[in-house]
Amino acid sequence: MRSIRDASTQTTCDCEDCPSYALTMHLQRSDDQAARHHQTLIQDGWTDVEGRDYCPGCPVDRPEVEHDHVGAWDAAQA
Repeated sequence: MRSIRDASTQTTCDCEDCPSYALTMHLQRSDDQAARHHQTLIQDGWTDVEGRDYCPGCPVDRPEVEHDHVGAWDAAQA
């Protein structure tokens, strides 16, 4: 789910039990900030399927029981 406000753009993983989110703060809003936020998420491994956003730990091609909400982030930072 995406939320665009005057000072921030937030994307929350749409997987039912996932607590992951990405937040970009800005001093003032411009038309390009939400697009840059979304582009950065794609580079970080987030996927957009039919307007629903999923973090790297919640691959849409795997059953929910195989999702790894913590391990995917640990691997990305290593």
